[in-house]
Amino acid sequence: MPRSLTHAARVLRSARTSPALRAAVALTVSGGAFALGNLILARVLPKEEYGRFSLALAIVMIGILTGPIGAQVIVNRHRTDPNRRLLARTISTSALVGLALTLGAGALYPLDLPLLGAMLCAITAGGCNLVAVGHYQSRQRYTLSLLLSASSSLSLLTAGIVSAFFRPTTAFAPAAIFAAGVWVSPGLGWWNAFRDRAGLDYPDPPFPWGEGLAAVGTIGAGMVLATIERLVIPRTLGLPDLATFSVLTTLAGSPFQMLNQGVGFALLPSLRGAQHAADRRRVLEHELMVVVAACALAGLIVWWVTPIVLHHVLVGRYILPGTLILAAIAVGALKPLGAVAVAAVNAVGSARDLAVLGGIAWAACVVGLVGAWLGVRWGLTGLVYGVGAGWVLRAAASGWLASRSLERAETASRARQGMVGLLAEE
Repeated sequence: MPRSLTHAARVLRSARTSPALRAAVALTVSGGAFALGNLILARVLPKEEYGRFSLALAIVMIGILTGPIGAQVIVNRHRTDPNRRLLARTISTSALVGLALTLGAGALYPLDLPLLGAMLCAITAGGCNLVAVGHYQSRQRYTLSLLLSASSSLSLLTAGIVSAFFRPTTAFAPAAIFAAGVWVSPGLGWWNAFRDRAGLDYPDPPFPWGEGLAAVGTIGAGMVLATIERLVIPRTLGLPDLATFSVLTTLAGSPFQMLNQGVGFALLPSLRGAQHAADRRRVLEHELMVVVAACALAGLIVWWVTPIVLHHVLVGRYILPGTLILAAIAVGALKPLGAVAVAAVNAVGSARDLAVLGGIAWAACVVGLVGAWLGVRWGLTGLVYGVGAGWVLRAAASGWLASRSLERAETASRARQGMVGLLAEE
């Protein structure tokens, strides 16, 4: 067998041991529920109301990821007692972030008060759930953490199924069902955490606000970059075009988003668990090869499946040109590729590295926003490529920072080994 084919076969055989890919498979099932719920709502709701619901959902997702102020990363990086104080802090910060976002959304977009109230409830619940997910992820209890992380997808699917029966004419009804469903998961997750925390004997240190703010800066910027199109389109092209874009991201963007989440979900604890620099590099190289192969496969599937779904499921209500689908594939592949570098920095980087990573993420947001405003004159396709410039910057700059972080970690490891050797000689 030629050497190239042997190497490819080895990569495929080893892919099944990839923690990032296993998490991506589980998250893809969750993503399937999320996509199905979106497609049902796209078919049932009037186009403008589906655009309004999509805008509300995008803002809710920003709030869920930023509401805990980085607590989901803190409990993953450091052993932290999942006590009532942590829960109360998470509820408070998530509610405050949700209030700020809903007030801003009400001022900028045509969203009525009941819809804004549903958004606030969903943000508060989702933030609490996210910290529970981080707690179980740090303990490598992937099954439970993945089940908890699927709450948003299952809630959206529930909202879609109920809407298919009752045929609502506004965005509020599915938004209210979604918000109610999101509350189930944190209740179960925190109840289980309180029940088994006595046997963990985890410390209860003061909350590291500096590290938390640096982490939420990176997370928030990444989420803003992922939703720039949804934030810009209502102000430029209108809610019907936002509905079309939401269908595009559901069909062409979901596989890459699920892969992106899978990388961040499992690669971080795997890198932190590696004992030596060589082990970390092997983990990174392996995951990067798997992600590249998965992106190529996802792109082919999207190109083939999207026209079929548009014709048979959405019965011609939405039209997506081939150039627009190709743009979504090209930009979508940048997300999981950049996530590998971001996970490396989160795993071995210092607090300063995390702050730099946050700066890179916000710089990418600025580039993406400028690109969106420049590209919107060519419609949705130009807007997608314009935002893609921000994803290019994020992937390239994060890769550079990850390389520096790994080098410093390797130097520190050699220094510790040398010190141990000197002590042993004495």
